[in-house]
Amino acid sequence: MDGPTLIVLTYLLLGIFAVTFTVRTLRIMRLPVHLRWELAPVPHEKGKGHYGGSYLEEPEWWTKPREKSLVAEGLYMFKEIVFLKALWEHNRSLWWVSFPFHFGLYVLTAMLGLVLLGGVANLAGIGGPGIGIVSLGVPLLAGIGYLLGGVGALGLLASRLASRRMRSIATPVTFLNLAILLAFFASGVWAVATVTGFGDGTLAVLGALLTADPSVDVPGALAAHVLLGGVFLAWLPFTQMMHFVAKYFTYHQVRWDDEPLVAGSEMEKEIQALLGQTVSWAGPHIGADGKKNWVDIATAAPSEENGR
Repeated sequence: MDGPTLIVLTYLLLGIFAVTFTVRTLRIMRLPVHLRWELAPVPHEKGKGHYGGSYLEEPEWWTKPREKSLVAEGLYMFKEIVFLKALWEHNRSLWWVSFPFHFGLYVLTAMLGLVLLGGVANLAGIGGPGIGIVSLGVPLLAGIGYLLGGVGALGLLASRLASRRMRSIATPVTFLNLAILLAFFASGVWAVATVTGFGDGTLAVLGALLTADPSVDVPGALAAHVLLGGVFLAWLPFTQMMHFVAKYFTYHQVRWDDEPLVAGSEMEKEIQALLGQTVSWAGPHIGADGKKNWVDIATAAPSEENGR
């Protein structure tokens, strides 16, 4: 593939990713406030999070300043994000394939950071031993990341094919996601193994993208891998792989959101607006007719007609 075609296609795929990723992230951020209930433990509860305690234990808690521990919250997030702690505790058989898959992606993210660092240094005219370290570090991290990711993706695919329970919740898109990822990892392994100077070639591709230089000469295996990486990124926002973004809000705005409801606050205004929405659930026990709102239904007297 010639340089201009590679550059244009990569720009197109990265543009699709940037737009759709931003739109979906904004939609997640703007979702209504969640159902307010107690979900313990909350790691940021200073001195209480480890046993599931809460500031609500304190007598007249509303008169006292709240104490939070960002260190405890950070440690919890680190163990969950890097080591998949919850999966280890609740589904250990799946952890053995999910962990290398995710850790491989983390290693590749570190590799991408190293490539960006080297690319910016090249544009700034900074040379020396540091660029050599980047050139050597890129193929090392890439090889580790692609192998771990490939093994994990194969394991995830096998687990969904072998287990009836996993098969029952898998959709065709799930298998398509894994197929795209497997192709990406496999092309990466092939590029690292066959392209002489993989690190320098990767830096050259990045430099061409940053400067819109169509004259770059890219080996076929590396060009195919770059395009597959772009396809993966462009496809990602349309799938459940966006869970890595949603998970942040799941923890911070659902599981760990223990802010008290204060009269006159923005939260109270939002909840009042949501309670004023009409309800059209199909369940007859709710008594929703599309005209009553949540307040009407919650305060209505029980009746035999709606089974409440």
